[in-house]
Amino acid sequence: MTAAPRAPGLAARIRGWSLRRRVAAGSAAVAVLLALLVAAIVASLAGFVARGNDVVYRWEPAAARSQELLADLVNQETGVRGYALTGRDESLQPYRDYIAQEQRDEATLARLAGGHATVLNRLEAFRSAALQWRAATAEPLIARVRSGAAAVHLHVDDASDKARFDLIRSRASELTQAVDTVADAARHDRRVSLNLLIAALIVAAVIVAAAGLLTWWGLRWWVLGPIDHLAAQTRAVARGRPDARISPRGPPEFLALSGDVETMRQSGADMLTTVELAREELARSNADLEQFAYVASHDLSEPLRKVTNFCQLLERQYSPQLDDKARQYIAFAVDGAKRMQTLINDLLALSRVGRTTESFVAVDTRVALKGALADLERRIAESGAGVGYVDLPTVRGDPTLLTALFENLVANAIKYHDDQPPLVAVTATRGAAMRMWTFTVSDNGIGIDPQYAERIFTIFQRLHLRDEYGGTGIGLALCRKIVEYHGGHIWLDTHAPPPGATFRFTLPEGPPGDH
Repeated sequence: MTAAPRAPGLAARIRGWSLRRRVAAGSAAVAVLLALLVAAIVASLAGFVARGNDVVYRWEPAAARSQELLADLVNQETGVRGYALTGRDESLQPYRDYIAQEQRDEATLARLAGGHATVLNRLEAFRSAALQWRAATAEPLIARVRSGAAAVHLHVDDASDKARFDLIRSRASELTQAVDTVADAARHDRRVSLNLLIAALIVAAVIVAAAGLLTWWGLRWWVLGPIDHLAAQTRAVARGRPDARISPRGPPEFLALSGDVETMRQSGADMLTTVELAREELARSNADLEQFAYVASHDLSEPLRKVTNFCQLLERQYSPQLDDKARQYIAFAVDGAKRMQTLINDLLALSRVGRTTESFVAVDTRVALKGALADLERRIAESGAGVGYVDLPTVRGDPTLLTALFENLVANAIKYHDDQPPLVAVTATRGAAMRMWTFTVSDNGIGIDPQYAERIFTIFQRLHLRDEYGGTGIGLALCRKIVEYHGGHIWLDTHAPPPGATFRFTLPEGPPGDH
């Protein structure tokens, strides 16, 4: 025989619940307990108020009335004695007043004790004793005094009269004792209600504290713990361990979330593998490009130099035998070879941008500009150009590329000038955001039509014939690639006032404190 499978325990069942179900179940349990406690507190408070009202507004006034009833009878007996001794009608007035007061006190006490048979029975016994005393003692004595009997002959202290009044005292004592007993019971009930109210409040405080602790416990084990566990594993992956698996923990929602993160990790790991393969392929491609650059700078340049040299040598040695057309053809060949050499050098410079192994450093742009002006010294002297600059900052970048950037922009300004000597101004202003400097290179040359503001940055694009202005059409394309490699942007300012052209470009700030 096989044993029947054991039903899962409560803890196991709860572990299978979703976080939403756990929170709902816990909230419902706490809500039910609090509702019961509120009902108990309200009932205890209502009982305490009711018992207190019974004590204050019913039985304490009833006790006072029970004691006043005996005083009413004593005052009646005193009035009768005074009337018997003096025979004056005004001496009988207290007797009449306290009879009325007795009736009022009896009515009040009967109303207060309504529904309590013992007190009402004791009150009826007291009323009967009082009526008996008045009928058998007080009224006959008053009648004899009114008939003219001498006061000294009246027997007001007769033993039977005394017994009747003692009965009144006894009935008054029994009435007071009955009222006090009921009042004590009401006070006891009030104390019990107060104790129940206090106990309910204490239990409520304990349940609220326990609910708070359970809430913290549930938050720690069901929410914070799984989050910390998942965050620690995620940080491990983010710190360079893409192979670290994400193990789930916690309620089903966190298990699903951990599964999604694990899927993302696996996708990231696969993507990282793909990227690594692509990086290796790119490295091989860059190596091939480096090899091509070497070939282009040496193997291709060498034949061009030979063509140029031998053409020039041919012209010098055989000049007498050559006619003008032959000399012109030789000049065409030499010029084409030189232009091909320049084009190869410019293309190599363009291809090297972004592949330099030198890391960015703090570059004083004044130094970079001075380096560019040194390279352009001969052209500046020949054109009579003037180049001015003020307050150029320190930026972060590649010093060689930034020197090439300034050299190309200043060279363009010198190249495209009119009859006036070229004047070039280089300035810089700090940007309002993103920690960037904006540089401006302006000149007084022939300017550029705004419709070509974008075209001029395209490789091999020329706006003039080669016979008018030389060049390969690569300079501004190289400038754009250098600026974008540094995270900036370059453009032609089409709103700058004439004459000339104004170029602007942005570069990131250098280390804090550098200007």
